[in-house]
Amino acid sequence: MKMKMKTKIVLARTSSGNSFSSSLSNSNPFPIPCHSFSSSANCNTALRLDNWIRTQFQSEKLESFHQPPSSSISIIQTRPKPSIWAFNYLLVCLSNTNQYSDAVSMYREEMCSGNIRPDMYTFNTIIKCLCHLKRMDFGFSVLAVVFKHGFRPDSRALSTLLHGFCAEGLMVEARELFQEIVEGKNLCDEITYATMINGFCKAGETWKALELLKHMKEKGRIKPNVGCYSPVIDVYCKERRVDEALSLFEDMISEGILPDVVLCTSLIQGLCKCGRCEEANDLIGDMVREGISPNVRTYNVLIGFLCKEEKIEQAVLLLGLMTDNGIVPDEVTFTYVISTLCKTSQWNEAMRFLEIMTGSGISPTIVTFTAMFDALCKEGRIEEALGFMRAVMKKGLKPNVITYTSLIHGLCCLGQWRKAYHLVHEMKEQDVPPDIVTINVLVNALCKERRMREVFSVIDLMILEGVRPNFLSYNILLRGFCHSGQLDKALGLLDKMVRLQIFPDTITLNRLLNVLAKMGMMDKAQNLFDGMIHHGNEPDTVTYNTMIKGYCLQSEMHKAEEIFEQMAPKGVMPNIISYNTLLNGYMKVNRKDVALKLLKDMVRNGLVPDHVTHRILESIFAKGLLLECS
Repeated sequence: MKMKMKTKIVLARTSSGNSFSSSLSNSNPFPIPCHSFSSSANCNTALRLDNWIRTQFQSEKLESFHQPPSSSISIIQTRPKPSIWAFNYLLVCLSNTNQYSDAVSMYREEMCSGNIRPDMYTFNTIIKCLCHLKRMDFGFSVLAVVFKHGFRPDSRALSTLLHGFCAEGLMVEARELFQEIVEGKNLCDEITYATMINGFCKAGETWKALELLKHMKEKGRIKPNVGCYSPVIDVYCKERRVDEALSLFEDMISEGILPDVVLCTSLIQGLCKCGRCEEANDLIGDMVREGISPNVRTYNVLIGFLCKEEKIEQAVLLLGLMTDNGIVPDEVTFTYVISTLCKTSQWNEAMRFLEIMTGSGISPTIVTFTAMFDALCKEGRIEEALGFMRAVMKKGLKPNVITYTSLIHGLCCLGQWRKAYHLVHEMKEQDVPPDIVTINVLVNALCKERRMREVFSVIDLMILEGVRPNFLSYNILLRGFCHSGQLDKALGLLDKMVRLQIFPDTITLNRLLNVLAKMGMMDKAQNLFDGMIHHGNEPDTVTYNTMIKGYCLQSEMHKAEEIFEQMAPKGVMPNIISYNTLLNGYMKVNRKDVALKLLKDMVRNGLVPDHVTHRILESIFAKGLLLECS
């Protein structure tokens, strides 16, 4: 694969053509064996089928077939042998159904036995299969067989190999092959350019794709087609550079190139991503007027975005327009609409569309039902959701991890952690492993209930299932230890997190600081506070107030004052709690003079005294400092 491309093609031209066949025979890289073909059809059947296939081939319908007639495979070993038309048809059917190894095995068997005289269509199909199997080396070996049979590789064969390299991200090899194809001139066409442009776009080198497109337009020998523009426009749309996409689209139209449904669908998706759904809707109207039929994916893109914004009336209208234009909605279309109707509590309408869906012969998937379960859970209708899930399971549909997680979250929100706990174990019984989201939801609920024994049971299950804890998992567990007063375990977990270079978030640290401060462990609290800053966590008002309170409880007012003085320079302005905490601290150590000065500073900074401040004022009054306070 690393040898120079020109060398490879030269080798292919001078080879005897046996390398491909012998390599397949010796190394057998294709695990699926060739079909064993029976000779059940008689000669007349073979000839009739052969004529039928020839008609399809000549009318250019061959590529659309995915399933051969029942008698076609069996005629491979009939006498007389079916023509190359029939053989090519079978190859295409296998290729179109992703049975690439079977296609290659059948080709190898018939070539080795000398039963067929292949043509370029045969070779092109096999090259395509080999590229899908990521064996471009064998694909190049087929070129040797091409020359041996008196043919020359056409643009389709080389474009297929080019596409194989691009699909694997082997852009150096792709560029070398492309350069040789271009130098061959007669082998190069718009498909070759479109393949290379698409390869550059997939590799994140859009600017090279644009250069190549510009080169085509300037040279003028080969005019770009819609396939040359589509990859670039698609990238622009995915990157939300929709104005650039529209500009290139207009350039294409001005060149007299008509867009296709794929390009228009990319534009519609780009417009929707940028919140320009009205323009996307207008584009669908333009497509219909220009005779470009939107397909189900085109409609699904816009319906999906409308549903995401909960514009359900517009989505339903578009669904009606879709059916009026003869496009049959699929399960994706209905799932979007049903899900949004459930989210907006339009349950009767949701059930009506579910009936329409099943009445149209479209079976709802677990994704459809999960959307309904999730909406029920968010409304607190958890018993209905559970009953609905049981009914769905009886119909043979298996809930997925998202279904279970929605239900577990709903139960936890209602405080029904026991049911949630049992549901996680049911997941294991149903062979639906919980993921980290499921685990975090349940552990968080258990920690809030101080059910640490159950927490460790869930963690054991997590380890057993091979689920790795994430940043949120550690934070939840750390908060749980703090909430249940298990300070030693909290500090032990914190040490482990630091070793793993996972530092808690500010909210979690604030809880741990609060526990340490209340227990008078200010040395550990200060170390944690310093480590927090060192690891890039920004202390907030709660953090500073917690530290101030901790030092005030220990009557270490100079340290409390130091923390207080750090706030403003760090962009965290002291609030009424900051001042009240310090005021209480100074009154506790009988430093009324400092307290009075701090009180004046608070008022000067525009803070309004609250009921706590008034109690401090009463204390100052009792000490005979009313005049100064005034």
